[in-house]
Amino acid sequence: MSRAFFISSETGGRANNALSPILRDICAKIDENNYDISRFSADIKSVCVVVCCFPDDLRAAGFGKPRKIIRYNEGTADIRLPMPYVDFINADDDTRYLMVVKNITDSLKVIGERCKKSKRAVFDSDGMTADALARLGIPKERLENIVGVCTD
Repeated sequence: MSRAFFISSETGGRANNALSPILRDICAKIDENNYDISRFSADIKSVCVVVCCFPDDLRAAGFGKPRKIIRYNEGTADIRLPMPYVDFINADDDTRYLMVVKNITDSLKVIGERCKKSKRAVFDSDGMTADALARLGIPKERLENIVGVCTD
């Protein structure tokens, strides 16, 4: 059986070297391999979040496009939201970390909103976000002015 919660990345340019250690740390703190999402949804059994970070020229060529797929019959969600490359590369280490966390929490929010809108599933994105932030030791307020997803 696949993991219930899977976090990965798709990157280009210099983003991979900066993003990989952040994701390793987040996955270890969340205990991604053993994370149980059943308390947040009886309908969604597997969540995949892919943090995408590509330079603008590669995004213009089609890399890192947003993807928001929920397969209700299978109970799976696959969310890929692009992160602003230049902001990420130019940020200090702490801000980079928070940008990745914000990307993940925004991805969970997308799942909750889509499930609510479709009425085909229930997903407590607020609960899962709060749990993940607690495991990471990050107060929700620290993400308020952080941009983790491209706005365009």
